[in-house]
Amino acid sequence: MKKIFFVCIIMCTSFSYAQETGKFRGGLDAGWLHLIEGEGGILGAIEFKYNLFKNMNIGLKTEAIGFKVHKSHDELLMFFSATYDYYLHYTNTIFSPFIGAGLGYYFSKSVDQSDQSSYPQDRILHHNNPMCFFRCGLEISKFRFSLDYNIIRKSKKFKDNRYCDYFSLAIGFYIGGGKWKKKLE
Repeated sequence: MKKIFFVCIIMCTSFSYAQETGKFRGGLDAGWLHLIEGEGGILGAIEFKYNLFKNMNIGLKTEAIGFKVHKSHDELLMFFSATYDYYLHYTNTIFSPFIGAGLGYYFSKSVDQSDQSSYPQDRILHHNNPMCFFRCGLEISKFRFSLDYNIIRKSKKFKDNRYCDYFSLAIGFYIGGGKWKKKLE
């Protein structure tokens, strides 16, 4: 079974390709997220990439998410991460599935509205930690659909803080990157 799996992987990678080598591209994504230990929220992301080869690129991603922890507590997170994507683009098709990962750092701002202190800044709590994510998705022409799993460790600063791991479903588009090649070289 392992031999069949490795043969399939080698065949997929040897016939796959994506965008033109040496081109830059930028993308905007928006989506919905669901916390593993909680409710849902929204997200927005900007990502700039450089095409290393015809089937892989590296990039820098900035993502902002917002969600409600409970009725009186909102959480806002801002991520900065380095990304890597590998494309499985086959001949004569506009569909390009991909897998990817990223590693970075997040900055958090928690607003506790149950604290009735006289100073509004006393209700805002800040914390940050490393994070990583894994994603898979599909690009159709210049549009992108992705499913991400983000791993965010809780801060040791707060006793009742929980893990903020979440799944997200994002839809977006990108600009640049050259033309998709339709024939094998």
